[in-house]
Amino acid sequence: MGCRAAFFFAVVFPVCMPPCSVHATCMENNTCVCNLNYEGDGITCTAVDFCKQNNGGCAKAAKCSQQGTQVSCSCKKGYQGDGHSCTEIDPCADGINGGCHEHATCRMTGPGRHKCECKSHYVGDGVNCEPEQLPLDRCLQDNGQCHPDANCADLHFQDTTVGVFHLRSPLGQYKLTFDKAKEACANEAATMATYNQLSYAQKASYHLCSAGWLESGRVAYPTTYASQKCGSNVVGIVDYGNRPNKSEMWDVFCYRMKDVNCTCKVGYVGDGFSCSGNMLQVLTSLSSLTDFLAEVLAYSNSSAQGRAFLKHLTDLSIRGTLFVPQNSRLMEKKSLSGRDIEHHLTNVSVSFYDDLVNGTVLTTRLGGQLFITSRQDQLHQETRFVDGRAILQWDIIASNGLIHVISEPLKAPHVPASPAHTGLGTGGICAVILVAGAIALVAYSYFRLNQRTTGFQRFESEEDIDVLAFGKQQPENIANPVYESSPSAPPEDSCDPFPDAEEQEVESSDPLGALRS
Repeated sequence: MGCRAAFFFAVVFPVCMPPCSVHATCMENNTCVCNLNYEGDGITCTAVDFCKQNNGGCAKAAKCSQQGTQVSCSCKKGYQGDGHSCTEIDPCADGINGGCHEHATCRMTGPGRHKCECKSHYVGDGVNCEPEQLPLDRCLQDNGQCHPDANCADLHFQDTTVGVFHLRSPLGQYKLTFDKAKEACANEAATMATYNQLSYAQKASYHLCSAGWLESGRVAYPTTYASQKCGSNVVGIVDYGNRPNKSEMWDVFCYRMKDVNCTCKVGYVGDGFSCSGNMLQVLTSLSSLTDFLAEVLAYSNSSAQGRAFLKHLTDLSIRGTLFVPQNSRLMEKKSLSGRDIEHHLTNVSVSFYDDLVNGTVLTTRLGGQLFITSRQDQLHQETRFVDGRAILQWDIIASNGLIHVISEPLKAPHVPASPAHTGLGTGGICAVILVAGAIALVAYSYFRLNQRTTGFQRFESEEDIDVLAFGKQQPENIANPVYESSPSAPPEDSCDPFPDAEEQEVESSDPLGALRS
């Protein structure tokens, strides 16, 4: 049996110590070399980052991602394509105006980004637009509910921020959460401003470079001119959008409707919603006092003193209290005299109803007195009286005093006969008696003279009459009973040369001149 030789060939791979990476090959001389698409020292090998090399072959607007040695490309947000070719997405070209309101313009601000802006004559955030309503001056309608004799000022219309104002925490800027911001506005009797309210304020030239919460939970601030440091040159509303995290810290914009301010005109008093003129104007405005007003006007037309009284009622420099009888009772009485009318006015001071306590004495324009009394009924309800006339309504304000309505007209006291008037009467009687005496003296002298003439004719026939002696005879004294019974000198006339004050004529301008014009 013969022997056969066998030959075996074995491939011996080098063995490296320390061992090479799984992504490396051990070479002779104990050397490790990283495989293709890997890099390192052989012992540690990592895949080559192809995304760092020309973005891994992806488009510039694409995101390169790598898993091992495999590269994938995807277009960034706002772009569309396969990653190797990407184009911008125009949100406004989606067929629905980019989601903007129908009265808004969609404007692309970048790839996949846009801004909605309300068109002219509309206001809103672009997503919601409403017709612009310019602030109206409420004073143009019904004088802003002010009295016709009041000046109206619409503070909201005059406000340059149209009711919007900015609030900041006492702790400093941007220290208010959404809830704290709402509370801060409520403490100012206001609410959080809406986006539209802030827009109106911006249109009214409100500029503030400080962001604040708005009612919807969004954050914004208004600008009226371009500034790189404030809004990046944006003019309008710099909008940070709705904030999902309501714990963020911002300031706040609040809104409060300002009031209409009513102030009575010069010569009137009141709160602006109710204004009263002088006493004559108040009398004219009250239908229940027209009878007394008619008496006053008749008095003013009848004498200068009446015109002076009427002017007194319009004089803003005086302060008085006028008692006026109501119509129903005045009509039952006879017409009032001028003295009666003036007896209704006290021009010393203003007397409110609370001042008219029992026992009060008031001095009238005539210088007479009015006595205040009071009485309680069984229900302990008090009634106050002025000279026995019940006070029915009181404290009617006038710009120069007060008016109280009474149940019946007042009567002025009779004017007592003064010594001056008595002297005047005596003087008049004396004058009449003197005239009568003079007439009697003339008649008596004439009668005696006629008798003597007759006697001369008869004596001429008698020779024993001494004519010369007759001519030298002393004439008889004629007794005048008026002079013999009167003192040698008449008494000094102490009469008042003027009639009753009511009938005197004094010079006075007509106080109604202005009213009638």
